[in-house]
Amino acid sequence: MHRRELLQAGLTAITGTVTVAAIGEAAAAQAPASPTQSRPLGAHPLTAPFEGWTGTMLEVTYGPGAVSASHQHPGPTFGYVVKGSIKWAIDGEPAKTLTVGQSFFEPLGSVHSTSANASATEPAVISVVIVGKTGEPLSKPATAK
Repeated sequence: MHRRELLQAGLTAITGTVTVAAIGEAAAAQAPASPTQSRPLGAHPLTAPFEGWTGTMLEVTYGPGAVSASHQHPGPTFGYVVKGSIKWAIDGEPAKTLTVGQSFFEPLGSVHSTSANASATEPAVISVVIVGKTGEPLSKPATAK
């Protein structure tokens, strides 16, 4: 088994039935001309006092003009712009444009209301760490607060 397949299998076992690929497929369905793709970088079970939770790191690539629907993560989410620029907002606040080297934070329970590539011609890449209860999906459609 190749390293990537091994990592994918481990991530699937830790996060339950919804895999990172399913999240990428859902994003692609919302932006078919320019899909968002997720690549797992690692998942690590946390210890006390966070036992039963997992920290999952992903690389998310936004194609030119890609836009994701409003969604939520199962716990706090930390992000960092690696390449390009993204439009980002939580809880319906005005969107901010974040560029390479900038980071963002989404508190537990927040709605990721704006998630888009700021460029129509260049891809954007972010690295994210999502903390959530082991076995919960990493992302779900937003629910009203």
